[in-house]
Amino acid sequence: MSEIQLELVTPEGILVSEKINELTAMTESGEIGILKNHAQLKSKLISAPLKYRSTEDKTDIIAVLGGIIEVTGNKITVLTDFAQRADDIDEAEAQQEADKARAKIQTLNIDAKNSNPDLILAELNLIKQVIKLEASRLKRKI
Repeated sequence: MSEIQLELVTPEGILVSEKINELTAMTESGEIGILKNHAQLKSKLISAPLKYRSTEDKTDIIAVLGGIIEVTGNKITVLTDFAQRADDIDEAEAQQEADKARAKIQTLNIDAKNSNPDLILAELNLIKQVIKLEASRLKRKI
């Protein structure tokens, strides 16, 4: 099978740097699949699990909190503020954190959303935890 180089980078560093056969990601325009010799592409990712198949035919899933994807030649670069491998996600902890975020959102004044950074941070944390749970559950189905 043909190979593509995948680089997934977060502010903490490179999370993934390996040769893969294919990648599936969610962009603002919808789901995209990338194989070798894909057309050049730059797109905004939405918060969703990203899935790829390694050259050893192993499927990996990563929880991604938005970002940018770029395809040039046979290289895929993903830049994101947060990413975590599904294998490294503790579902019970993510569920607990999601529940805490929901409770915090309920206690904050929703009408003051534009001026309440705590509410915005709680909503972002909830999205992160939900994406982590989704990625972990998808990985279990493989």
